[in-house]
Amino acid sequence: MPYYNRHEKLINTAYYMDEVTIISYPGTKNANLLSLARGRSKYMLPFGGRSRIVDFTIRNSMISGARKTILFSNIKDNLEDYVEHYGPFRGENFPAIKVVSKEYSDIHVCYDLILDSNTNYYIIYSGDDPALIDFREMLGLFRKSRKKAMLYKLKFGGHATLAHTVLITTQKTLLKVIDSAIEEERKAPNIFDMIINMMLNDGIDTGTFGVTCWPLHNIPDYYNFTMEVVKNRDIFSLIYGESEIKSWIQYERYANVGVNANIQNSFISDGCDINGTVINSIVYPGVTIGKKAYVKDSILLPYVRIGAGARIFRTIVDESFITPGEEEEYYNNIGENCIVGTENEGLKNNDYPRSIFSSISLIGNDCRIPGGARVGGACYIAPGLGMDYFFKTRVLYDGMSIVK
Repeated sequence: MPYYNRHEKLINTAYYMDEVTIISYPGTKNANLLSLARGRSKYMLPFGGRSRIVDFTIRNSMISGARKTILFSNIKDNLEDYVEHYGPFRGENFPAIKVVSKEYSDIHVCYDLILDSNTNYYIIYSGDDPALIDFREMLGLFRKSRKKAMLYKLKFGGHATLAHTVLITTQKTLLKVIDSAIEEERKAPNIFDMIINMMLNDGIDTGTFGVTCWPLHNIPDYYNFTMEVVKNRDIFSLIYGESEIKSWIQYERYANVGVNANIQNSFISDGCDINGTVINSIVYPGVTIGKKAYVKDSILLPYVRIGAGARIFRTIVDESFITPGEEEEYYNNIGENCIVGTENEGLKNNDYPRSIFSSISLIGNDCRIPGGARVGGACYIAPGLGMDYFFKTRVLYDGMSIVK
């Protein structure tokens, strides 16, 4: 914590946060997240029981009082449509929240965006890992330092590294660095990492700042951090007590818990239809769990359908993009009387040992596992697959994968 009073700090920083643009850019692509980070940006990955990571990113800007936010994305998906729910921003010269998913590596686009947003200060960080950050305190430290730019290494879990940083700079200083990059014809897959490295080479001052962050490096990270957010009372109260964290995973009805349902130590979101047993699990909006199904130690992402009598252990079932009404036959992702996952410990995937271990299985989005099939522990089924494999055999053994 800084040496000045926290309440006094909030009053003193409120007026100049209005002169700030926050830029969030995606971190380095991580193949160890497998299908969780393919075909969609990490921003759109569900996290926290009912939200997506971008909800946390926008929360950080809103709670800090920033005038403008630019979200850079390296994948073209429905992020822009999702963010528009935070509007209305159309018709303004420069919206309060802007998504840029084309020409991500074009330094000229970045230069023009900074000119168009036109604020005194810029806060730049990799915002596609879920985190809780109040930038007012950090900006207050920066202004007191009277520096033109400052790089803060984020400290969480007792450590601070250059892998997670926040750059705070004046507009003039930032444009000067980008001008140099254009003049020198510099190119990089990640233009913001390039800008930060150029500033480090020029001797920019660095500091550290403590935040709450959940960096997602592999499937067990995603599993464990999601469970932590929901089950840690302090974090849960903070997140769900804030009006700034919203979710636009839509399902316009309350959860329906059947007369024979049994729910223990679990998070059940809105729009679910629960007719089986759910123990120590997280169920996102729109999920359907059939009669006599049994779900334990698992995470079911939005709109997943679990057939009657299925048994699921220590498994992440990725969301279904086929929502009710889109087609006549809205199929089960996990068929009736299937068994998926294991309660045995210590298993890892044979094909992706750095991605899937701790006996956690991952079922990709829009998979179809037919009734009566058996999927072991630490297994991986890539998106949209399952039917052809299980047409030939009914068992996917521990540690095995189904991929194209």
